[in-house]
Amino acid sequence: MNRRYGSALISLLLLTSLLASCTTSPYHYGRNARGSKSDNKEALRPTVAVTDFENRANFDGQWNLGSGFADVLVRHLIDSQRVVVLERKYIHNILTELDLQEDGRFRPEGRVAQAKLKNVHYLVRGAITDFSVTGNASGWFGNSKGRLGIGGSRGRVALHITISSVETGEILTSVKSTGTASAGFLSGSYNYSGLAFGGDAYFRTPLGKATDEAMQKAVRRILQALPAQRWNARVAEAYTDGSIIINGGKNVGLTPGTLFEVRGPPRQVTDPATGNVIETVPGGIIGQVQVREVKSYSAHGVLLNGKALRGDLLIKIQNGR
Repeated sequence: MNRRYGSALISLLLLTSLLASCTTSPYHYGRNARGSKSDNKEALRPTVAVTDFENRANFDGQWNLGSGFADVLVRHLIDSQRVVVLERKYIHNILTELDLQEDGRFRPEGRVAQAKLKNVHYLVRGAITDFSVTGNASGWFGNSKGRLGIGGSRGRVALHITISSVETGEILTSVKSTGTASAGFLSGSYNYSGLAFGGDAYFRTPLGKATDEAMQKAVRRILQALPAQRWNARVAEAYTDGSIIINGGKNVGLTPGTLFEVRGPPRQVTDPATGNVIETVPGGIIGQVQVREVKSYSAHGVLLNGKALRGDLLIKIQNGR
């Protein structure tokens, strides 16, 4: 091999290794298929609950993949700034209540009334179907198969995620995603047994990069599948002097002077044969409110006539009607 050819080959190998170690911005998810938040000022971020993943990958090591992958998904969802994620310490209560609703003791129209569920829109469940490394000589993974020539090790992760409506139990979508990554030509074996799952060092390995790739793909598809949540104006607090606090402000585009009709409690219309809810109709008009001051997440108004109670629905009056 002549000197010029040898120098070019070494430069190519170093560049390939450098590119393999680079990571892209992990949280660029693009626009929701149903429109971004800026397209509709009254669109709210849906609230989701993420359960522990099911391990179907036959991996039996030092890591708890179920909670580990759930934590990674939660971080990606939060960083997307497109959803509100329920704290994981409340997941057990959610699942317990869902189980109770499925045993027949709750009529369909009573589902959403349960206190722990009414503020959660969607339940995200996941399964790990592949979590493997080939070509790693450390022997920590049972299928190491020695080295892949001089190419180092290769990680592969596959996920299957479902999103269901908490209110109806209907599965909205099913998402499958995979991620693969190889070590650079000059990289040696990775000692996974000494790494913490989900840590910075883990995500620099082929398996960590494969995990990140699979999760990014899954999150993009989850965000595209979630229906837009529309803000419903309600009386958050009503005082005896006629002052009113509304459950939205600049975040939903409210402005001073906006007029609302106050409606009484909504009524659910059910199918007489099955008992299923087929429509929810607003209550009758019982008052009128005008916005005087708008804050970031709330607005203060005054009752012009009639009455208003906490929880009453507010319907915006269009064009002075």
